[in-house]
Amino acid sequence: MQLILDTNAMRFQASGGFEPRLDKDGVHRRDKSGGTNHPLWAVKLVAWSDGDAETILVTVAADNPPKVDQGQFVYVDRLQAMPWVQNGNSRVAFRAKSVLPEGSTGASK
Repeated sequence: MQLILDTNAMRFQASGGFEPRLDKDGVHRRDKSGGTNHPLWAVKLVAWSDGDAETILVTVAADNPPKVDQGQFVYVDRLQAMPWVQNGNSRVAFRAKSVLPEGSTGASK
């Protein structure tokens, strides 16, 4: 099941740059479910909506993720929520098609 989130009333701000997603052996993970086989990267974002904020970790598949700086506003394309349970703990993983600095080519709302 794909749960695509409506982000039209939200703004996103990077709390740092992209970091590689590594497996337990320290190997850079690759996109298998999306079929691209690109390396997976994660960026921590602050999601602002209606005077409230939440920090989320968003994974993207990209050969070279864009450079984003702490505090920079970004555009998130096709944000997907993926609920999962492990050892009785419920979690939500977030994935996006892309995360781009606001104002960059292809980053429009």
